[in-house]
Amino acid sequence: MKATKLKVLQRRLQEKRKELISGVRTRSASSLQAGDDAIQDIADQAASAYTKEFLFSLGDAERRLLRQVDAALDKMRQNTYGRCEKCGEEISEKRLEALPFAGYCIPCQEEEESR
Repeated sequence: MKATKLKVLQRRLQEKRKELISGVRTRSASSLQAGDDAIQDIADQAASAYTKEFLFSLGDAERRLLRQVDAALDKMRQNTYGRCEKCGEEISEKRLEALPFAGYCIPCQEEEESR
C-alpha cells in the first residue's frame, strides 16, 4: 500500500478513535444521570432501566469498535496493517477504505460470520 494512502487511513482511524472516546464518555455521563431522580413510579423506573441498558449496550459496541481501531493503529506501527489476521493475505484497498479497521479479508470475514 502506498505511504500516502496509509497516512490517509491512519488519519481516519485517529479521528474515529477520538469520536468513539468522546461518545463513550458522553454516554457514560448520561447513563449515570439517567434514573437518579428521587422517587419514580414503576413505569418511570422501567423506562429508566431500559434507557440505562440501552446506553450501556451502545457503550459496549463502541468499546469493541475502539479496540478494533486501536488494533489497526498498532498494526500500522508494526508494519503489518492490511494483512488478514486469519489467512495472512492482503486485505483489498477498497475494503480498507470502507472499513479501515478491518482485520479480515472478505472471504475470511464471511467465514467468521457464518459460524
